[in-house]
Amino acid sequence: MSLVLGPIHHWMYGKIKTTEARESAIVSAFKTRYGAEADKILDQVYKKYPKSAGNKPLEELLANKAIHQGIQSLIIAAETREAATIASFCAKFNDAAQIAAEAAHEYGISCGKEAIKSKGLTPADCSNTAKAFEVMGEYLCDGMPCDRGAQVVAESEKSTSWDHESCVHEPYWQDAGADFLTMCNIVNEWIAGFGEGINSQIGYKREKALATGDASCLSNFTIKS
Repeated sequence: MSLVLGPIHHWMYGKIKTTEARESAIVSAFKTRYGAEADKILDQVYKKYPKSAGNKPLEELLANKAIHQGIQSLIIAAETREAATIASFCAKFNDAAQIAAEAAHEYGISCGKEAIKSKGLTPADCSNTAKAFEVMGEYLCDGMPCDRGAQVVAESEKSTSWDHESCVHEPYWQDAGADFLTMCNIVNEWIAGFGEGINSQIGYKREKALATGDASCLSNFTIKS
């Protein structure tokens, strides 16, 4: 390994594990909905996109790889496999996108609630949209630190807006044959769930999206009146 692993590398690994856990939640929902047929589809997906290595230490996963390239490869594997799974089910079942979106939302809620516990958030913190967005950044994988991820454009306790000028996920979704808007909807459902998990009064809105043809994405958390 070319460099010693530091906190930022483990921070990124935690975000990757969140993506993998969201995939697992979606897969579980597919299995509940489609039964044995789901296993057949998943067998085909995993032949091309192998399942996650589970909870192996990051040091073991990277082995002698360059750290940056190794972490990037983990992101690509996780996001491509999730997209391929969703694309395969959408190709066969008309309601698969909705099933995946609902599962992502519920998982987002659980992530938000877990964040409250692990971060020791106070009731005041939980009513602060700026804090909710900050904490979400520790869970949502939005590219590498060197990528231009979500950028805050307006921030307060009651309303926080952020944008994207490009989508770091789209190339992986495209490679997997997944529909851009479908995947965007699913990730946005996770975000909405996360805000709700932090505080049930936090509402989420996607005002613009590259996936719908806008020049950029624009989203916000707002405390419901």
